[in-house]
Amino acid sequence: MSELQSLIENAYATAKTGDWDRLLSEWENSPVLAKRCSRYIKPGSSWRFLHQAAYFGHEQACRALIGLGASTEAQTHDSLTPADVAAQNGHHEIATFIRNASTGKGTLWEPPIDPDVLPSSNRWSEATELRARTELFVAYGGGLVRIPKGATYFTDSLSRILVGWHGTFNPPRGMDCESLLSRPLQNLD
Repeated sequence: MSELQSLIENAYATAKTGDWDRLLSEWENSPVLAKRCSRYIKPGSSWRFLHQAAYFGHEQACRALIGLGASTEAQTHDSLTPADVAAQNGHHEIATFIRNASTGKGTLWEPPIDPDVLPSSNRWSEATELRARTELFVAYGGGLVRIPKGATYFTDSLSRILVGWHGTFNPPRGMDCESLLSRPLQNLD
C-alpha cells in the first residue's frame, strides 16, 4: 500500500469516529490529501467521506467535501446516498442541504472521478467572481475546461466552478450566448 493510500485510510478511520475538526484541519494543511479523501470509496461498503460526514451531521465537513468534488449522488452497497444517511440519523437539515447541493446525476456538471480535476456547477444565482491564481482544470460534460492563470471565473457557494454551454466560464453562457449569471456579482478576489 502506498503512503498516500495509508494516509487516506487513516483519515477514513478518523471520519468514522466523527473527529471532523481534526480532519478539516489536516485537509487545510494538505490539499492533496483532502482531494483524494473526497473521492475515496470504502471497499466492501462503498461508503465515502461524505456519507460519514452526513452520518454525523457535520455541515462544515459536508460543505468542504462537496466543494472538493465529492458526489452527492454516490450510493453505498445498500443504495444509500449521503442525504439518505443524514436523514436516517435525524439530520434532516443536512439531508436537505446535500440534496439541494446536487448538480444532478448524469448531467454536464456531474462531479469528476479524478481528484486532480475540479468540480463544476450550474448554480448560477450563487456566482462569486474570482481570478485564477494557477491554471485550473474543471470537469464539464465528461471532458475538461481549462482556465488559464489570471483568468476571471465564477464559483457557487460551495466553491465549485460555474461552467456554461460549450465550457464557457467568463461568464458562463447559455446556448443563446447570453450570460447565465442572474444577479450582481460578489468579488472576493
